[in-house]
Amino acid sequence: AAVDLISTRSYHGTSTLHIAERAGLSQATLFKYFKTKDDLLTAILHPVVPGIFGSFVEELLAFETTEERVRYLVHDRMSYLKKNRALMKIILQESFSNKKLKNEQIFIWNAIQDKLRVLHKELLADPRVNPELTIPQMVRICVGPLLAYFAQLYIVSDNGEIKEEDLDLLEKQILGGLWK
Repeated sequence: AAVDLISTRSYHGTSTLHIAERAGLSQATLFKYFKTKDDLLTAILHPVVPGIFGSFVEELLAFETTEERVRYLVHDRMSYLKKNRALMKIILQESFSNKKLKNEQIFIWNAIQDKLRVLHKELLADPRVNPELTIPQMVRICVGPLLAYFAQLYIVSDNGEIKEEDLDLLEKQILGGLWK
């Protein structure tokens, strides 16, 4: 109930009363389990955050070529974003203003640094990849187009369907950003 309401109305546009009513609970029962609305938001988002990366980097490293890795990145992450679109909308909407969520993102960023270093090193082993790319630049090149496409499909519009030709274009955009 909370995910649906917050993803459509926004976190600040949704009251705990609305959430409790939608869930068929009293507001007192909701507050019995979640002391604050922030605690509820954390409980909603906490399970999805590990899935954003999880074993994904290891799976990505199993591919041999940069093109195969980028293809997997685009298809796998867009599938993940589509499957978790309501939660991802909340993360994108709240990450700019919610300090607790921002701190969790910093924690995750720090936790995956070793994996990102390995991926960065693997990508730089391809002589076509720009050797001056830093890890944050690599992440921005790879993630930026995916988030823009996600926003186009599910935030600006709400009924978007992922198209294969769009995924092909995303792959080309990412590869174009990685190449020298």
